[in-house]
Amino acid sequence: MKTVQTRAAAAATALALGALCASQAHAQTAPAAAPAAGFSLEGAVIDSRNARSLGVINERGDINALFRAQKAMTFGILRAAGIPLDQLSPEVRARIERFATTNLEAFRAFSQGLDLKDQGRFAEAKAEFARAAQLDPGFALAAEQQQAMPEVSLGSGVQTRAVLMAAAGAAVDRGRAAFAVDTARAVAALAAGQTVVTVPLASTAEQARTSDFSTTPPGSGTQFVPNIVAGIAYTAQLPGLGTAQLSTLGEWRSDSFRVSTGTNGTVLEALGSTANPVAQIGGATAQPLGNATLADGSVAYWGAWSSAPGASATVTVSGTPLVAPQLGPVSYLLADATRTMPGTGTAVFSPRGGTLGNATGTVAVNFATRAVELRNLGFNIGTLNFSGLNGNATFDTRIASGGFGGNYSSGQCTGCSAFTPLSSSFSGNFVGRDADGLAFATFLLTGGGGTAAGVHLFTRPPAQP
Repeated sequence: MKTVQTRAAAAATALALGALCASQAHAQTAPAAAPAAGFSLEGAVIDSRNARSLGVINERGDINALFRAQKAMTFGILRAAGIPLDQLSPEVRARIERFATTNLEAFRAFSQGLDLKDQGRFAEAKAEFARAAQLDPGFALAAEQQQAMPEVSLGSGVQTRAVLMAAAGAAVDRGRAAFAVDTARAVAALAAGQTVVTVPLASTAEQARTSDFSTTPPGSGTQFVPNIVAGIAYTAQLPGLGTAQLSTLGEWRSDSFRVSTGTNGTVLEALGSTANPVAQIGGATAQPLGNATLADGSVAYWGAWSSAPGASATVTVSGTPLVAPQLGPVSYLLADATRTMPGTGTAVFSPRGGTLGNATGTVAVNFATRAVELRNLGFNIGTLNFSGLNGNATFDTRIASGGFGGNYSSGQCTGCSAFTPLSSSFSGNFVGRDADGLAFATFLLTGGGGTAAGVHLFTRPPAQP
């Protein structure tokens, strides 16, 4: 009953407080001990401005009364937060009072689906939402969530980055020893609810990989090649799962990428190592699409690989190499990685160039608090138009380029069958000597099992003398 009790109160509370946009209090709910055939809900309302308790709300009884108790608890939280119920608009009050379902088993399945969705286990979440809709055909919210879930569970860049951050933190805490991370297995373990641990490597060659500039041993020709931030977005026909758009973004050391420079500028040719390849241009045609000079004089580049059967790029997904015709166009973005993040000041980054069409909005960063705020982002991916995308994250200084990631808190899509911003993700890394720009990647669920993805460069105005 833990999931059912927590979701019931939290969902309705979020609806009321979010619709009013007026409360500065938080409601905290938790299950208390209860007989097997009953329930007990307890909620505390805390004023976030001064940590003062505004009251405690309790509801308990027979399990069949759970849904009515949830409504009573919601109104109790509103009263404790100082929101007069008679000032609620009829529309808001009707939405709070409406029962999405009164079928307990359907609600259990729906709650389980939400938990699975939060873990990125979309295929399993889809099955739970389908079961909820089958148990209660009038449960419209369950049907909407079922339609929005893709058919495959995808390890998001946020999950992968969490594993790498944990490994990097352990390396720093333990004297900069090197740590090996099998990201594929680590993400699978996280999705299964297991604990991921890091294991130190003893070899001198591996310890050399913790140097600031290179993963190659000291004295080699590439020891002082700077890291880059690079990302790709691509369309692929996944075996047995249909077409999906995916993206990945991160900081790469010198033995994990390859670039070439010619008359058309700098082109990304490969990401990943020989043992763990991610993407290679192969026989595909490189199409440089643009570049931008950052305030420190370094240059960011973006472009695409155009493939055809027999002359294709290769992208490896879950250990399986994909080539044309299963692999569609691959877009890329690359720039020198920031080596030391600023510790003071603020900056606002605006779209500069990349694969997101007609990009608008800004990304605000507070370097002192490490806060990252997405403000009203908008862009096109193919025929889909996304707008009003907002979200918050915190960049991690244990990654030199300040990696960050999270899920959108709001947004809309024109052309999507069932856009779900809370299940769509974004990530970023800073580029340029003084964090003069940031590389941004996004992965969005568009409904009906569809996805959209892209990478883009954002820059800030040069510092004034």
